[in-house]
Amino acid sequence: MASVLRLFATLAAVVLLTTLPATAAVRIRIDLASQSLEAVTPQGETVRWKISSGRRGYETPTGHYGVMRMEADHHSDEYDQAPMPYAIFFSPRGLAIHGTYERGLGRPLSHGCVRLAVPNARQLFEWVEKNGATIEITGGGGAIASEEVERPRASRQPRAQPRQMYRPAYQEPAPQSNMGDFFF
Repeated sequence: MASVLRLFATLAAVVLLTTLPATAAVRIRIDLASQSLEAVTPQGETVRWKISSGRRGYETPTGHYGVMRMEADHHSDEYDQAPMPYAIFFSPRGLAIHGTYERGLGRPLSHGCVRLAVPNARQLFEWVEKNGATIEITGGGGAIASEEVERPRASRQPRAQPRQMYRPAYQEPAPQSNMGDFFF
C-alpha cells in the first residue's frame, strides 16, 4: 500500500510540474561600477556588453526590476524626440534599457537610462520579447540605492568653504571726512 501511495505521489508531482508554465526568463545584470551589462538566456547563452548609464545628477537607480513595457521604435517625448530603439522599460520614471547611436559607451552619460549599441539592444530586445526578463542593477559607487530611498539630510556633513586665494588688484579707498575729530 505504501509503495502505491509513493507511486501515486510521484505521478501527481510529474503531472503537476509538466502543466505549470515555464518561468525561465532572460537574466539581465547591469553593473554600474564597470559600466557593463550581462544577459543570460534560459538556454544558457551569455553576452556581456559595454553600457552607458546615468551621469551625475541623473543616476541610474540600483535594485531589482521587471519589464514594464517594450517598444522597438521609441522616441523620447522628454528629450526632443531622441531615438531610443529597442527600449525595454523597467521603471515608473520612464527609464529603459535601449539602443543608442551616441558615442561614449563604457561611462555614465545618460539621463538615467541604460544605453547599449543598437545591434546589442536589438538582440536583447528579441530575447526579452520571447522569454521575459528579470533585471538586476548593482554598483554605482555611492549613487542613490533605489528610486524610493534617499539619505536623511542630518547625515550629510557641511562642506568646508574654500579659502580665498587672491586679492583684488585695486581696492576703493574708504571715504574720508574733512571734519577731523570735532565733536558738536
